[in-house]
Amino acid sequence: MSTKPSSLIYVTLIWAYNLLQCLLDELLSPTPPSPNTKLRNPRIAVIGAGLTGVSSAAHVVGHGFDVTLFESGSRDQLGGIWSVAREHDLGASINSFMYRFHPHVRWESGYPKQRIIVDQITAIWEDYNLEGKTRFNTSVTSVTPVKSKTQPRPMWLINNEKSFGEFDGIIAAVGACGDVKKPHLDDEEKFKGEIVHSTELGEVDGKGKRIIIIGGEASAVEALEFTSKAKAKETIILARSERGLSLAAL
Repeated sequence: MSTKPSSLIYVTLIWAYNLLQCLLDELLSPTPPSPNTKLRNPRIAVIGAGLTGVSSAAHVVGHGFDVTLFESGSRDQLGGIWSVAREHDLGASINSFMYRFHPHVRWESGYPKQRIIVDQITAIWEDYNLEGKTRFNTSVTSVTPVKSKTQPRPMWLINNEKSFGEFDGIIAAVGACGDVKKPHLDDEEKFKGEIVHSTELGEVDGKGKRIIIIGGEASAVEALEFTSKAKAKETIILARSERGLSLAAL
């Protein structure tokens, strides 16, 4: 059986992409420290164990510095916004070639889904031995400069808690998309239908209903997917542009 030229091109591109990922990992990834390695100063505090926080902490320990990773949520929330359980497994909105948050990442598809992204974040967290350096269920409410007894420069104290120790530097990776934000709509209290956030779609029965989606980015695509599977009677999208909606064609 002959192989179509298009199939050969696809296989070649996939092979080249995987080879490139291996080279990036080999050349650019800092070497993970062994579990028994005593890391040196400076000590860095990373606030937030999402994608950026885990990547930052991995770079810190990979260059031999000590780190403590603070996360307000539980272990289940490692990965930040990507750890939020969704009814619909939406993925990255850009090609994985441009969604490289750490050289150690190995993608297997062009647009990785949520579960795969969380797996990659977790793999970096584990490979760089960050388990013992992460404080879950610890909200950071204050970062205070304090005079150091050993350093000529000020140090930083988290939550005024001396048991955490003093830190030479702070990396804030708290993100901006975690909390639910709903705009106030004029006369919404008079509306007799349901008003829900995109994170609440799993609790909604959309069958046979007329639904309006406000917004045109990734969450809107997720809502559009929901209305399609729920067999809504009609779906209308109100958006400033069609940029994010191009995902619906993928």
